[in-house]
Amino acid sequence: MPALPWVDKTPADADREYVVMASRLPLARHRYIPGFLRAVRSIRHQLAAADGLIGYALDARVLSKTFRTLSVWQSREALDAFSAANPHSARVGEIRPRMRPTTFVFWTCKGSDVSVSWAEARRRIDEEAAR
Repeated sequence: MPALPWVDKTPADADREYVVMASRLPLARHRYIPGFLRAVRSIRHQLAAADGLIGYALDARVLSKTFRTLSVWQSREALDAFSAANPHSARVGEIRPRMRPTTFVFWTCKGSDVSVSWAEARRRIDEEAAR
């Protein structure tokens, strides 16, 4: 499972504002990749049933041990509820000790701009990490 292309879950209303979340999740060692990918598989099942999710994707750079996520949500409350629920919460607790410093960035976009590019997400992540 090297990467997951964008998965649409709920159609976006072109005139509504949505919350975008992008993350960079670097692992400390290559040996942690299988456990991380098992966590991803578990979290994908949760995403399939998540309330308020518009869509998501995963960019996996296995050789550099770096994974990026990109997701769009109806609200910050929907995103926070997903993050606090299991299996996400439990899996994060398991993998956090195996990670290098992570970066999360949030912004809003119109429904007409929901197809956020990886270039835009990487730029925002890099800017946040540089702070």
